[in-house]
Amino acid sequence: MGYAELNSTDTENFFTLFRYINNVTTGLFFPVILGSIWMIFFILGLAGNRGASRSWLFSSFICSILSVLLALMGLLNINYMYFLVFLTAFGILWTRFDHAVD
Repeated sequence: MGYAELNSTDTENFFTLFRYINNVTTGLFFPVILGSIWMIFFILGLAGNRGASRSWLFSSFICSILSVLLALMGLLNINYMYFLVFLTAFGILWTRFDHAVD
């Protein structure tokens, strides 16, 4: 399996560079980056004593906003965006039910 060679037009700005990286990794670069960002914000929320439901909601919301922007630029498959919106909706329900029990 051969990769497309990097040429001078692939590095003229960040958009074309990220598009090249995303094409070489068969569209998995930004989902992995978003997953890493999600985990970082989730752990930071847990470390800040915000609880699992609020940390889940915060990290999912931040990543869903980023995924909408990436999908609009054509750098992210729209299915990943829908998945992160689903995670945000799950976080909303979880936070709602978590505070209803208290």
